[in-house]
Amino acid sequence: MVIPSNWSMVPSPNTSTSQNNYLNGVSCVTASYCVAAGYANNGSFDQTLVEQWNGHTWSIVSSPNTSTSQNNDFYDVSCVTASFCVAAGYANNGSFDQTLVEQWNGTAWSIVPSPNTSTSQANYLYGVSCVTASFCVAVGSASNGSVDQTLAEQWNGAGWSIVPSPNTSSSQYNYFNGVSCVTASFCVATGSASNGTFNRTLAEQWNGTAWSIVPSPDTSTSEDNDLNGVSCVTSSFCVAAGSAGVATSGHYVNLVEQWNGSAWSIVNVPDANAAFGDVLLAVHCSGPTSCVAGGYVNTIDNTDNTFVSEALTWNGTAWAVVNVPEPAATAQLDQINALSCVPGAVCVGVGYATFGSSSTSQTLALSAPITRPGYYLVASDGGIFTHGGAPFYGSTGNIVLNKPIVGMAVTPDGGGYWLVASDGGIFTKGDAGFFGSTGNIVLNKPIVGMAATPDGQGYWLVASDGGIFTKGDAGFYGSTGNIVLNKPIVGMAATPDGMGYWLVASDGGIFTKGDAGFFGSQGATALNKPIVGMAATPDGGGYWLVASDGGIFTHGDAGFFGSQGATALNKPIVGMAATSDGGGYWLVASDGGIFTHGDAVFAGSQGSTVLNKPIVGMAA
Repeated sequence: MVIPSNWSMVPSPNTSTSQNNYLNGVSCVTASYCVAAGYANNGSFDQTLVEQWNGHTWSIVSSPNTSTSQNNDFYDVSCVTASFCVAAGYANNGSFDQTLVEQWNGTAWSIVPSPNTSTSQANYLYGVSCVTASFCVAVGSASNGSVDQTLAEQWNGAGWSIVPSPNTSSSQYNYFNGVSCVTASFCVATGSASNGTFNRTLAEQWNGTAWSIVPSPDTSTSEDNDLNGVSCVTSSFCVAAGSAGVATSGHYVNLVEQWNGSAWSIVNVPDANAAFGDVLLAVHCSGPTSCVAGGYVNTIDNTDNTFVSEALTWNGTAWAVVNVPEPAATAQLDQINALSCVPGAVCVGVGYATFGSSSTSQTLALSAPITRPGYYLVASDGGIFTHGGAPFYGSTGNIVLNKPIVGMAVTPDGGGYWLVASDGGIFTKGDAGFFGSTGNIVLNKPIVGMAATPDGQGYWLVASDGGIFTKGDAGFYGSTGNIVLNKPIVGMAATPDGMGYWLVASDGGIFTKGDAGFFGSQGATALNKPIVGMAATPDGGGYWLVASDGGIFTHGDAGFFGSQGATALNKPIVGMAATSDGGGYWLVASDGGIFTHGDAVFAGSQGSTVLNKPIVGMAA
């Protein structure tokens, strides 16, 4: 499991220090590309606010409004790539609030028409989730003239349309606060439904055809229960976060529920201050063993008049409260409204903080690095060697394989790994899902490597002729299977957003597919030894190539931190892995010897161990 723990404040700009600025949603594609959305007051009216993270700083990006003399508010944002994001909220038409949707094309934001149940009734969008550029879902509520009812809208790549969603009652309030889609045929929306006296949790599921209510529990039938945010990793693992009322004290405490593929259940969750109460507003999961939730906790009483941000983490077994820094001593209020994590890299939280006697709210941004706890070595018999706290989830070292193992990949949340054999047979360990293999087909050339998709719901296999085999949600962006290569392909790396990949040949030739950028190669260079592997930088702006003598070749924004090219090695280098921040790398030899460079930490090796079979690769 890989979860964040050390949160820190990150400066975020405001349109004005004397007017309210809020961030309500955030979505990260990579560690160097995040988008946050909210609104800022211009002195009279709210106007849309969009900010962008480049890995170092937040900056305001211009976003349009329906009118400068009416409120325009964003409440969520979802990005598929750096060139496709959707922000959702509402804008007043002079009499009523109406849905507001804007789209980012990589250069500018533009308003996209979105429907309403009525132009003379209020319509709101509070959550949005995009799977691809042609499938997004936005949810919220719309008034039927008396009470709010659930509202769900869908984007098909060309336009938005309202999709019917059920309600517990047409005479009681029903509304959605959040939505999370895994595929175009599995989404979950959460919120609340009134029974006339108290709010009950509301969970609905999209099956590709229709929305339906799925039973969700409540802590009590005589207190409010609300679900504010939801995050799904697969169709069998979702987490919803919110709050539950406490009858004896009149305040709220944290509420977390989990979906196991067949039912929702309440999960025990701590409170940062159970005496005064706290509320969870957002949750994001990278995998079944890696979630983070955020909101606020009351500090001096249970009136919600003075509160600070809170954050919790899930490690697959239990939830725990983690420390969150405060923006300043003068802050009266601050809270986390939204969270987004890049597996193995960073979690980002956004919200607002209120300062001074004027009670002016300003944007709040936090980040917490995620560092994998070590590295794995894999032998050709599938034997696994763990170092530096990397969990052991099993191996194939004790079974007879049809073909030798040639590579491995770790799941994004660090809760498992895949092993791949030269015939394309796949072996799953821990929370690594099986999405198919090529073990039962005749290949033109043997498989030489693999890479996992960013969400862990798929993987690519690459053969020595550059043939690509896609499994799960891994997209096909091209191959070299139909061209004559100077030298065989020896490895691959996926782009951070999973929309492309690089292939590398033993002569250092680089082949780019999808959104993978070309930053140079060694194809025209006389090498002392052949290339045996590669690794991409965290932002996808470069890559390292490693030769069997440990020589390192850097391209793009990949930094050079040293090599073994001038060292006499006991055994040849067979692979490499980069650190999560891109500030270093490990090299591994076939005897399991480990060489560290940059900020890569030495956590052990097999160099002095007698191995049954040679090491063929590593992962971190």
